[in-house]
Amino acid sequence: MSLPTVFDHHSTAWLQPLAVTMPDTPMLAINRRAQCLAISAAAKSLLGELADELPKEIRQTLVEAIREGKTELSISTHIHGAKRDFKCRLFYPQSDRRAIGLMLEEEERTLVDQLLHMQSIVHSLIEMSPDLICIKDNDNRWMMANQHMLNTFQIDGFDYQFLNNLQIADTLHPVFRNSFEHHEKSDQQVWKSRQAYHNEELVHLPQGGYKTLEVNKVAYHDQKDQPSHLITVARDVSEQKFIQTQLLNRSAVLDTLISCDWMLHSAERWQSVAENVLQQCCLSFRFSRAILLQHETITSRKKTDIRSKALFHWAMNGFHTTYEHWEKISFLSPELQRWYSLLSKGQPVMCDALTLPASERALLKSHDTVNLVIVPLMIDDEWWGSMVIERCFDAENTSSQELGSLMAIGRTLSVAIDREQTGKHLKLAKIAFDSTTEGIMIVNPAGELIGINQGYTLITGFEESEVLGTKPQIFRQRPRGLFGALKRHGKWSGEIENMRKNGDTYTEWMTITAVRNHANAITNYVGVFADISEMKRSQTQLNSLVNHDPLTGLPNRRLINHLFTHAIQRANRNEQQAAVLFIDLDRFKNINDSLGHYTGDQLLLGVTERLRATLRESDIVGRLGGDEFIILLENLHGKADAVQKAHDILDALRREFMIDHHEIFVGASIGISMYPQDGNDVESLIKAADLAMYQVKNNGKNHVAFYDVALSRDAVEHFQLETELRQALTKNQLKMFYQAQIDLKTGMIIGAEALIRWIHPVQGIISPAKFIPLAEETGLILSIGEWALAQAVRQAHAWHQKHPEFKKIAINVSGVQIMKSKFADTVYGILMESECDPSIIELEITESTLMQHTQHVVDTFNQLKLLGVSIAIDDFGTGYSSLSHLKRLPLDQIKIDRSFVKDLPDDKDDAAITSAIYAMATQLGFTVVAEGVETEEQEKFLQRLGCQTAQGFLYAYPVNSDDFLQLLVLNNQRKIKRHA
Repeated sequence: MSLPTVFDHHSTAWLQPLAVTMPDTPMLAINRRAQCLAISAAAKSLLGELADELPKEIRQTLVEAIREGKTELSISTHIHGAKRDFKCRLFYPQSDRRAIGLMLEEEERTLVDQLLHMQSIVHSLIEMSPDLICIKDNDNRWMMANQHMLNTFQIDGFDYQFLNNLQIADTLHPVFRNSFEHHEKSDQQVWKSRQAYHNEELVHLPQGGYKTLEVNKVAYHDQKDQPSHLITVARDVSEQKFIQTQLLNRSAVLDTLISCDWMLHSAERWQSVAENVLQQCCLSFRFSRAILLQHETITSRKKTDIRSKALFHWAMNGFHTTYEHWEKISFLSPELQRWYSLLSKGQPVMCDALTLPASERALLKSHDTVNLVIVPLMIDDEWWGSMVIERCFDAENTSSQELGSLMAIGRTLSVAIDREQTGKHLKLAKIAFDSTTEGIMIVNPAGELIGINQGYTLITGFEESEVLGTKPQIFRQRPRGLFGALKRHGKWSGEIENMRKNGDTYTEWMTITAVRNHANAITNYVGVFADISEMKRSQTQLNSLVNHDPLTGLPNRRLINHLFTHAIQRANRNEQQAAVLFIDLDRFKNINDSLGHYTGDQLLLGVTERLRATLRESDIVGRLGGDEFIILLENLHGKADAVQKAHDILDALRREFMIDHHEIFVGASIGISMYPQDGNDVESLIKAADLAMYQVKNNGKNHVAFYDVALSRDAVEHFQLETELRQALTKNQLKMFYQAQIDLKTGMIIGAEALIRWIHPVQGIISPAKFIPLAEETGLILSIGEWALAQAVRQAHAWHQKHPEFKKIAINVSGVQIMKSKFADTVYGILMESECDPSIIELEITESTLMQHTQHVVDTFNQLKLLGVSIAIDDFGTGYSSLSHLKRLPLDQIKIDRSFVKDLPDDKDDAAITSAIYAMATQLGFTVVAEGVETEEQEKFLQRLGCQTAQGFLYAYPVNSDDFLQLLVLNNQRKIKRHA
């Protein structure tokens, strides 16, 4: 029957832990007669059919061993026809259980197999080693070497085994021979001394260069103390030696850096160690002399210059200390422009006299300088000075490492200079901190006070020793939004209530600022506060004044809006009518101007008394300003109540006022608006009453009028158009159109007039005659005119580049642009930005502009002429220009207005005027353009007259830029079609 493979019987269970820990080791449980009770899976697999019952001879051997208490024995048996040798281990129970443990271990077949196996392992280890390994016999013949050894000495293509060092050297590149001869000597030394050998050796390579090997040799002797073999292990330490050399060099540089850094940071004043720093730089980096310069920018009318002052200098023995020439040179001179561009940006100048341009080389050679380094000293990104280091004795180049070290020393020196300057600023800041009347407190991130100023004590009464470590009131109150504002914006301001040491409460205005470090973490809070208790009391009084007219005591506009709003709300709730009366005194300005402001004020006080006497207690009266009063009447049944009250007011005001023995008569114009018919809010009702009042003024004054919708229609339309015009430019509703100008001799297009159009999204194209006056009235013409000018100039430049025959573009300019802006500067800026030829630009000014501010116009025109642009008078003949004005102006062209052209040649008056204008213009040296040409008869008349240029519907309508470009193309092909 099959044996169990688990030791779970009470007699075998003690073996189960051992079987679990060694699952791959064959194990059996047997009794004292060597009969199997259980067997592990590994033993079952190994023994096969023998597992159920061991052979008799094995059982006898085991029984005898158990009887003698042995723990180890060897047995042999045949398994699958092959002899197998096992080493057996017996495990005995500590109690009286029957089972005994039997563990089988298969022995190696032969010692030769073991040796071969070991040799294979050793060979693999040698090959895997990164070191160079060689094994030689007692005659110094090579027995084995790993591939690293063979590759290093380029041993390839022959059998090196059983050859000695010199024999192998004969087969290699000659450069290796010295190394192998040295190996031979050191090998003999190792055999004789019987001591390990350790040395660093250089191996020169055929391709140049060398390797540094760390060589170790050991000789081995056999049991009879006879020489057996010698093992050589060499490690390539070339890279480590290179790094070590670099580290030594850097160590020397680092010593200099540390020394200079320590001196500059430990000295109270950097000036006390500056000369020692220059000396260290010269000695460590092999320079002859050094100088420390401070630069100063000198500005005069003619030029700006940078001069230097020598602060400190040092030179080696035997070398002349010279610095005067550095104080004389200018870094802004043309020959040193390259140096300035580098140094002013914080970059060093490093140069050899042999490689410099002639101008720079002359500067160095005149003072025996062959090599130069200039290190800029930067304070707050500004070029403060320079450290100049010169080498005179040889032309040794300065390495990048040395340059970097000198720059580091320069930065440390800059920090020391900046620290001293900052220290001065901190002293001033401390003086300000202690002397300011505002309270200042410094708080740590935990909200505890760590410092206060004298102003804090003056306001609160607390000394510094009494509050250090405590939490300020604001950090105890934690006002809403405090820490959120500090986190997001770094600052919070607000009003808080606090208490003085004596128990008095006061109001303070506090500003808290978060101070952050370079890692953006909050390190402190700084609080600045002022006692605003007195200001709060004053503000309370001011609030009373701010809502009332200071002269009459009546509610002012601010309070009126508030009172009227509540009154309208009451009228709405009670479904009642209300009326707003807008009152403007007649003749008040004349009285005020003739009798003085005192009399005017007294008159206003008298009017106020009569208004109050006329009104009910529930009515509201206020003063808007000047001679304007406003009244709100509540609880009305209709318009009749309002008009009756208005006439009562007129009657009251008609009576004379006695002021300083003067009998004064004053009337009033009253406009009335009704709630809810004329508006649902205060603003609309006041506006309606104001419009009605102006109707009274326009119709003779001293009367009453109700608001009518027709009164505001024009005002609303005017306001709406103004609002939309303000948005037109930003919404890209303004467009430029262009009308061709024709040479009357050739019939070719030679230019164009730029015309602005407003493409309204609802009304379509709005005429310039409608929106340009509005733009001039509101001042929008400045931005619109500049935009139109820029568009036209850029477009003209583009056309002129492609079509040289396009020689002129005429651009209309408003008189407001001339009077209210630096127009010549604007034109200059546009010309520069567009790179346009100014000779193709012609600015058209209306004739009416010439009549205003003549000297200003003349000055502006002269500036424009200097820019190279042409100037023309537009619509000539419709104004009242005098010849004296025309003679003073630098004009180039006159445009005959279309009103004189449209009836040519039939109207004799127009023909005479046109001829006179042309004759006058010709005599004054002006060219003439006729606009509005629509018929060939008009064209012929102008040609006979001698007119050079014309424009009008006969030739082309105003078109956009794309269509005008097509006209230019057709113009070149002479395919322009007339519209007559």
